[in-house]
Amino acid sequence: MSIEIRPLISIADQQLARQIFDQTWAMDSGTEITPNLLQAMVHSGAYLSGAFIAGSCVGAAFAFPATAGGLHLHSHMTAVLDEYRDRGVGYELKIDQWHWAKKNNYQEISWTFDPLVSRNAKLNLIKLGVNISAYYPNFYGDMPDALNAGDESDRVMAAWPVIGDNPTPRQLLDRSNPDDILIKIPADIVAIRGSDIGENLIWRRKVREQFTQALAKGGRVIGFSTNSEYVVRI
Repeated sequence: MSIEIRPLISIADQQLARQIFDQTWAMDSGTEITPNLLQAMVHSGAYLSGAFIAGSCVGAAFAFPATAGGLHLHSHMTAVLDEYRDRGVGYELKIDQWHWAKKNNYQEISWTFDPLVSRNAKLNLIKLGVNISAYYPNFYGDMPDALNAGDESDRVMAAWPVIGDNPTPRQLLDRSNPDDILIKIPADIVAIRGSDIGENLIWRRKVREQFTQALAKGGRVIGFSTNSEYVVRI
């Protein structure tokens, strides 16, 4: 399977990305990002690329310049159609974004992700080698899309250094230091959320408490374990 990543510059190409985003975060009405805003941001230097397989757009990524904490690139949305997940599409989009950032003299890329989604944790911490710089309870407030409805939008902030020739991945940890803090998450929170929002919220608040307490003590996330645990070292 060959994956082609290319920039989406024209309004017609931008619509391909919007379709991916709106399918991923489906709402009864409205859109994740309006056409005029997306065009203005791409025209002004934002990053927007699509992943293509056999000529069809199956994923997209969108990022824009940010200045909080120093100039960097903030990656707001990366999405892959359900039927193409777990095929390396998201990874290829992020790698393209990393090289684009390097070419455009950014030192770091940031983005948020749901700390309960193990698939994203593995991609970000292990395959990409990002650091986690902060934990934000209910960062976006109530989200109306079908994927997040009824949940609280806790997010961790990923910080991805843009240095060297390529990103540096990590290995899954099968053991840890006895003093490390292990923060367990479920194997598939999305399935839990779809069947039992109450159980989802129990996980949400437990992980929130453990994460915020560990970071308040000066903890640093050093990896992810084979047992679906964040490994935090004080």
